[in-house]
Amino acid sequence: MILQGSFELQATFEPPYAEVDGVTLGRATFTKQFTGPLVATSTVHMIGARTPVEGSAGYVAIELVTGSLDGRTGTFVLQHSGVSTRGETKLDLTVVPDSGTGELRGLSGHMKIDRVDGKHHYTFDCTLG
Repeated sequence: MILQGSFELQATFEPPYAEVDGVTLGRATFTKQFTGPLVATSTVHMIGARTPVEGSAGYVAIELVTGSLDGRTGTFVLQHSGVSTRGETKLDLTVVPDSGTGELRGLSGHMKIDRVDGKHHYTFDCTLG
């Protein structure tokens, strides 16, 4: 099934923990509130790298999502991997296999995030198996 909705987020950034020749490594935590067919909250723990080249960076993150998906309750984990090469972005969000609990046990899928006019939207291509 393909589900679409939106989310709001709040970010907390830690000071950089390493800097070498203009490459900066840092950590951040995000909290999200999803609406639409995914009615949930989540916490994202991210580690990222910025380069001195404008628009080039990368990050990895783990996100614990708690709530309901299409009326089924439980939790699941999303794994993020994002890379931006001089502004061209590639982002992969995948449900960690076997991370679903409760009525979300067996969930698999991928999520796409788009930002339009300052708002975050998701498209979740998922299967409950």
